[in-house]
Amino acid sequence: MSRFAPIAPLVSCASLLACLCSWPAAHAADAPAPAAEEPPKPLFNYALGAIVGSSPDYAGGDGRKNSLRPAWAIEYGRFRLSTSRGSAFMGHGLGPRESGASATLAQGDQFNLSASLRIDKGRDGSDAPILVGLPSVRSTLRARVSAGYALTPRWSVGAGLSQDILGRDGGAQLSTSVGYTWPVTEQTKVTFGAGASFGDRTYLRGHFGVPAGGSGALPAFDPGAGLYSVDAGVEVMSAINRHWVILGAARVSQLKGDARRSPLTVEPTGYSVSVGLAYRCCR
Repeated sequence: MSRFAPIAPLVSCASLLACLCSWPAAHAADAPAPAAEEPPKPLFNYALGAIVGSSPDYAGGDGRKNSLRPAWAIEYGRFRLSTSRGSAFMGHGLGPRESGASATLAQGDQFNLSASLRIDKGRDGSDAPILVGLPSVRSTLRARVSAGYALTPRWSVGAGLSQDILGRDGGAQLSTSVGYTWPVTEQTKVTFGAGASFGDRTYLRGHFGVPAGGSGALPAFDPGAGLYSVDAGVEVMSAINRHWVILGAARVSQLKGDARRSPLTVEPTGYSVSVGLAYRCCR
């Protein structure tokens, strides 16, 4: 027997271990590389632009008011400060737009909840001749809680409840909406929306009521709470390049219930159109 015979099993074992150790490394090259993680979205974003628009002089009026006004929004994380149309440039859909400060309270893949504060400028006799001699709707601070839910990647519903928190007879409002987003291209999307608005008696009295014994020629009218408006609209937003975005929108609304029967309602159906341009960073 050769004195090298006991070494043969050791050589075999070493060869087997070498093969086992080299197998994962050999196959690692064939395995697909792990997907690169998406970079985190920036916390700070803003939009700065301007909008030209035309709308009724007041809800139910037959006059028109045309305007050129700034539209901007500043976001930091879950907090936002914006004008009424600034949120549109940030791509937040066709739902009710209100100026002011807002914060996202909860957000998931399909559901979101937010709270906001805004200044309601009210209404006075200078808005239309028919309003001269009537009590003004005083400006106030409104608090709003809003919720939205994505039924599908394109269909969504939402609701918002706002309240005058300064006790200036602003009352409470409830708005509901449904929307459909059509991504025409990577740069352009079209959003269709419809909604309904409700108000309590205080809100309806302030905006559509006529007090008895007033100096005007209009008959007294005391509206009750309920549905006062329905509306529908379309909005087109298109990115010209990485930063510049153009926006166009049209909306029609119709007063209902006591708001439609009010002596202040001259034209129950109103429409508004607008077009704007803004610079966005850093979405």
